[in-house]
Amino acid sequence: MAAIEADYLVVGSGAAGMAFADVLLHETDHTMVTVDRHHAPGGHWNDAYPFVRLHQPSATYGV
Repeated sequence: MAAIEADYLVVGSGAAGMAFADVLLHETDHTMVTVDRHHAPGGHWNDAYPFVRLHQPSATYGV
């Protein structure tokens, strides 16, 4: 397996992890790797609200 080098390791792709990654991506020259136990972004929302999708109108969240 090849080694991966990065300046930051972002653990979790929930709201905080994605916000931090967004700042790194758009406001710095740093490199990063993001890891999460889920195959898609969303963190806790994947478990608690599996019916919610990104860019879905809030009127249809169902919570």
